[in-house]
Order: sequence, then structure tokens, then C-alpha cells
Amino acid sequence: MIELLKNTNFLIIFFTLFFISTLVFWISIILKFSKKKKLSEADKKELKNIFKNMKTSKSDKEKLIDYDKLYHKILQRFWYNWTFWEILKTKPNEIWNLNKVWELHKLRNKLVHDVDEKIKENLFLKVKEYEKEIEIILK
Repeated sequence: MIELLKNTNFLIIFFTLFFISTLVFWISIILKFSKKKKLSEADKKELKNIFKNMKTSKSDKEKLIDYDKLYHKILQRFWYNWTFWEILKTKPNEIWNLNKVWELHKLRNKLVHDVDEKIKENLFLKVKEYEKEIEIILK
């Protein structure tokens, strides 16, 4: 009987410790990935310089495509190492307006894969929206 009680106590202690350690592990994982990541000052400076150079002497279509690439590059600097689509599906905390970025990314895909005159009409406004989103994430 005493032996059975010792085994039972051991099992209770073991499973309690296992449960607590598992709980702590998952809480730490959640906290790590839920925090808003930050860019180093060197990364910010480099990316802002790239952004500044992109703003000049290109068509709106080229700008929007380049901005999409830059935004993806910025997210990769936040340690998201997937395709742009996969990154956006994770809903990163670093993105201020996720719906706007989704919309702009979809527009980029249409520009690259479709030839639609309606898209080109509002392109200037969309370029300005992407500029705003890049400026926000690089603050």
C-alpha cells in the first residue's frame, strides 16, 4: 500500500511538473511571437535610403511593384522568411494596416499578371497609399 502511494505521489508530481513546464514553454512562445519586432537603426537607414531612391523617375506601375518588393524585404528584416503572401497570412503585428497592405499586394499581382486598363487609372493613388504604408512601418 505504501509503495502504491509513493508511486501515485511520484506520478502526480511528475505530471504536474510536466504540465507546468509545457504551459510555460507555450506561453513563452506566444509572448515571443506576439511582440512587435523592431528594426535596427542601420536597417531603417538602409531601407529608407532604398525607398527614397525608388520614389524617383519610374512609372507608377514600376513603383508599385518595387514598393511591394521593398515591403516584403522590410518584413524579412523582421525575421519573417517566407513568401509575402505567407507572411501576410500570419498577420504580423508590425503591419499597421494589414487590409491595406493585402489590397496593395493583390493590386501588384494584378499588375504583373493582368493587363487591365481600369487598374492603371487609379494607380497613382495606390502608389501613394503604398508609400504611406512603407513610411509607417519604417518609423
